[in-house]
Amino acid sequence: MKILLVDDHALFRQGLRALLEFEQWLQVAGEAGNGLDAVQLAAELAPDIIIMDIAMPDLGGLEATSQIRQKNPQIQVIILSRYTDSAHVTQALKSGALGYVLKESVFDELKLALDAVAKGNTYLSPAVLKPIVADYLKEVPESEALSVFNRLTSREKEIFHLLLSGRSRREISETLKISPKTTDRHKASVMKKLNLADREELLQFAQQVGLEKT
Repeated sequence: MKILLVDDHALFRQGLRALLEFEQWLQVAGEAGNGLDAVQLAAELAPDIIIMDIAMPDLGGLEATSQIRQKNPQIQVIILSRYTDSAHVTQALKSGALGYVLKESVFDELKLALDAVAKGNTYLSPAVLKPIVADYLKEVPESEALSVFNRLTSREKEIFHLLLSGRSRREISETLKISPKTTDRHKASVMKKLNLADREELLQFAQQVGLEKT
């Protein structure tokens, strides 16, 4: 696998190159100290993967990644950076990078990223993945149906799932070890809270909230 190293610190590049070339399956085809040289060398050397820093003179790593991916879509990019915030990670992915690894990571993690990206998969360091997921969950609004469903009590949710699976009144009572009258009361509460009239509407509601018939 041919690698192009891009970082404005020569000493860092030399150390990383030594680690990479110790692996028989990796070959460092070249080095660049800024984004402009990276774009040029990417075209000349046609590496399989570029390991790219973000903050560099002349042309930053994210813009260089975008230009390289537009001109050479077969070349994959792994961002190797000290930035841990979700804004940089998101922008890196939008620029076309498939990997994002922190410079403080151990070398074995970079090898994992290289293997994943070589197969066309995305790899993000666990330390940057957590805030990305947290931001995503904040941005995704809860559907009205799911919001209503989450207002059910734990027992009512159990009843809902059992009704969804087609269990009878007696079967629900035996499964939950409650009386048939208590089952009826919980069922009525579920149907009222969800504004459902019959089983057909219950099935439709289940699809809306991403639940499948079991």
